[in-house]
Amino acid sequence: MRNSLMGLSKALVLAAAVGCAADEVPPSTAADSATNAPDVAGTITGANVVTIRARDFAFEGPTEIPAGLTTFRLANAGPDIHHAQIIKLDEGKTGADFAAAIKAGGPPPSWARVAGGPNVPLPGHESNATSVLAPGNYALVCFVDTPDKVPHLFKGMVHNFRVVPASTPVAPDPTPTTTIDMKDFAFDLPITLAAGAHTFRVVNSGAQPHEVQLFKMMPGKTMRDLQAWAHSLAGPPPAAPIGGVVALPPTGHAFFTASLEAGDYVLFCFFPDPATKKLHFDLGMMKTVKVS
Repeated sequence: MRNSLMGLSKALVLAAAVGCAADEVPPSTAADSATNAPDVAGTITGANVVTIRARDFAFEGPTEIPAGLTTFRLANAGPDIHHAQIIKLDEGKTGADFAAAIKAGGPPPSWARVAGGPNVPLPGHESNATSVLAPGNYALVCFVDTPDKVPHLFKGMVHNFRVVPASTPVAPDPTPTTTIDMKDFAFDLPITLAAGAHTFRVVNSGAQPHEVQLFKMMPGKTMRDLQAWAHSLAGPPPAAPIGGVVALPPTGHAFFTASLEAGDYVLFCFFPDPATKKLHFDLGMMKTVKVS
């Protein structure tokens, strides 16, 4: 996990201030928990599909995409874990500029704004996130800092791309099977879901940036086990990460799909609260959902 679970470094405090998603599950033992980790389900009708390959430590993907409803499919070639935070940049700025600003400290750059993206899957698995992208200048970055506590964007895991005007009308948002409403500090969604393919609509109704990281719990493990492990990192993780949506700003929304097997799942937000310095899940932003 990134350093916020053990005390945020200055760089990661700044990263959180601009809405970067927080710590993820280390790969050293997570792979052992992934025997039955669900994969992503299908595609969203009408969306442009952009495949991003994540490896240690780089993103591979297109440098120009059309505006409109866009699905980012994150294929994690590992062996580490990765996510793909979309950053909207002012003209003339690059992902390297953003990484340098975060590394240098000081206030978060006003010329960079979070815009969602696919959250962490396990190595060898995929995750996805879908949202409407306006024309402009963007970058993908990875803030995960395993295995040596150095955020991956400082190792070059930054990918610039440009969104250009589309030649066709923007496709409408998909119809979700379930809505996840992110608040300060709670997830609002049903506590039971049917097994199978789901399209989740993720909405940030809070005043702070929020993320949703979805975990599939190991048999016999609970949300409290995951919370305790997130702080101690002792022993194998009690859950496997299976995606979600990285940082969304207040009022932002996005979608992700997943095919869920029967079992217990937990949603976490790992962001730190500026006022209390506590992580959002310690303020109540975690929830168990049973799939049957």
